Amino acid sequence: MRRRALIVEDEPMVAALTASALETGGFEVRTAHDAPAARKAVRAFDPDIALLDVGLGSGPSGVDLAHVLSRKHPGVALLMLTKVTDLRALGMTPADLPDACSYVPKSTIVSTSQLLAIVEDVLRDQGMTYDQPQPSGPLSRLSRAQLDVLRRVAQGFSTPEIARQRTCTTSAVEKLLGSVYLDLGIGSGGPLIPRSEAIRLYIAHAGIPDRS
Repeated sequence: MRRRALIVEDEPMVAALTASALETGGFEVRTAHDAPAARKAVRAFDPDIALLDVGLGSGPSGVDLAHVLSRKHPGVALLMLTKVTDLRALGMTPADLPDACSYVPKSTIVSTSQLLAIVEDVLRDQGMTYDQPQPSGPLSRLSRAQLDVLRRVAQGFSTPEIARQRTCTTSAVEKLLGSVYLDLGIGSGGPLIPRSEAIRLYIAHAGIPDRS
C-alpha cells in the first residue's frame, strides 16, 4: 500500500516541487493551498503525513491547522516547514506547536533525498506501520493509524504499552482510540464498554491478531 502525503502550501511552485520530490520516494500526494481545503483533503485522502507551511495567506495559519489536525486526526504525522530559520521571528517558539508536530526550516533542505529522509524520520517517530491487511466492513472507515492501534488493543496490549510501541504519548494513543470509537459508532454512554466492543468488531472483521 502506497503511503500518502498531504502538502499544504500557498505557493503553487513550492507545492509542485515538494510533491514531485515525495512522488519520487513512492508517496501518493495531494496538495491544498489553505487550511479549509486541507481539512477537506485530510478527511477525503486520509494521509499518513501532512507537510504544512506556516504562512497560508489571509486565513488560518499552518500552526492553527496543525493544532486542529492534532486534535481531530491524531493518526496523521505532522511536519511544519517554513522559510524562517527561527520561529521567534514569527513571534512563536517550538512550544507553540502541537506535541507531535516536527519543525524544519525550508532553507536547511537542500536535496530530494534529504526531504525524504526527514519525512521518513517523522513517520518513524509517529510509530506508523504499513503492513496492515485491507480492512473490511466497519473497519474500512478507519485510517491505517487507527487500525494499527486497534490491532494492538485486540492483541491485549495496554495503552501505555501501545504508546511505547508507537513511540508516542499515552495521550496520543487515547485520542486515537477515541477517534476509533467515534468512527465505529461506539458511544460512551451506552451499555457496551467501548474498548471491548471495538475489540469484538476487529476480531469479527479481521480475525484474532497474532501477538508477536
